[in-house]
Amino acid sequence: MGSSAVRVRALKEAHRRVKGSPRLAEEYLEAIYEILVERGGRVRPVDVARALNVAPSTVKKVLTRLAEKGYIRYQPYRVLELTDEGMATVEGLKRRHDIVSRLLQTLGMGELEAEVEAERIEHGLSDKSAELLELLGMALERDESLGTRVRALISELRAYEKHQEPSKNVR
Repeated sequence: MGSSAVRVRALKEAHRRVKGSPRLAEEYLEAIYEILVERGGRVRPVDVARALNVAPSTVKKVLTRLAEKGYIRYQPYRVLELTDEGMATVEGLKRRHDIVSRLLQTLGMGELEAEVEAERIEHGLSDKSAELLELLGMALERDESLGTRVRALISELRAYEKHQEPSKNVR
């Protein structure tokens, strides 16, 4: 699709190191939120360490940065709270996650696999891309015949990729 020069430029742009990259912060905020929901409002740093499978000392450093940036209220050895800004960040993340998961399921992926894939994708997805994926998902859900044709075409393409002759019935 794109020329090599465009692809190289895109690689550089997509993998450019950004100081204070939000991905790590988003993962921690998401973990805090999910634990809050699961435990009815009580999250301790050790809970976050267990959820993310990281050392408590690492969690302490990240939580201190999140507090400095205004995403959480944190005092060592106390429960954590999301601020309004932290909650807004989580809500945006959850929106992107749900868009990706729903689209993947609409395309025929199982629920658990779609959830895992959405977790991998959500942090790198821009608002513009999320909007386009959401509109695509809505179009496929709204027009059942279109969704059926797209899923059939995907099956045909998979068969073709396995060096089988695809049928000519998909239109």
